[in-house]
Amino acid sequence: MNWSIFLTALSSASIEFLETAAIAYAIARSGYGREAIWGSITGLSLVAVAAIGLGAGLQSIPLHWLQLFIGMVLLWFGWGWITKSIRRQVQGKRAGWIDSDPLTAEGISLETSEAQHSFSRLNFLIMTKSAALEALEVALIVITLGLASGNWTEAIGATVLALLGSLGLVVLLHPYLVKLPEVLIKLGAGVLLCALGTFWLGEGAGLNWWFGDLAVLAIVAFYSLLVTLTIGFKQHQHQLQSQLLSSSTKTP
Repeated sequence: MNWSIFLTALSSASIEFLETAAIAYAIARSGYGREAIWGSITGLSLVAVAAIGLGAGLQSIPLHWLQLFIGMVLLWFGWGWITKSIRRQVQGKRAGWIDSDPLTAEGISLETSEAQHSFSRLNFLIMTKSAALEALEVALIVITLGLASGNWTEAIGATVLALLGSLGLVVLLHPYLVKLPEVLIKLGAGVLLCALGTFWLGEGAGLNWWFGDLAVLAIVAFYSLLVTLTIGFKQHQHQLQSQLLSSSTKTP
């Protein structure tokens, strides 16, 4: 059991699937349950089919170039998640889908129809697009994790578990989602993605890591320390700016 692959896939997929499930739940509560269900199924299915073809095509690439490609992809995703999460953590903001009105927070406008029992194609397409965009990000991460490590069971198993767990959380515990530390979860997933990306980028470049695969733990610790120091520094800066702004407003 490769726990680093399993935990990275689980945390990465969970945060994306939770967003999809929260949007689908909000659309269903707006009176468009069929559109939410079929839009989610269609979006996820389209990405799943595309992911199978993409995974099969990438397997023909030589391992050396594949490791370099995978390392860069994971670093790109991970660093993007880290920077976004640091900004939210410092500013005290949260993701739009965690809001009490996720549709408004995400800028999603539904078609309103007077015929309550008619199927809204526009709302179906809105849900399909939302599900496909989130699933595409998950698919790219899972494919790169599986190709680089060969641990497809852990990568796919964690993704399926994340999907089922996200559906359960949103349907059964939707009122309590506001307590979910989604910023920290995405931050942790970003650190894991960057660590694995750095590891495989080094492998592709011919670098022999000390302690082999255990070097991933040292890289995770390095990125965690870097993130912690960055958050502390930016929070201090934010507090100073707030104090300066407060003192300038009080000055007659």
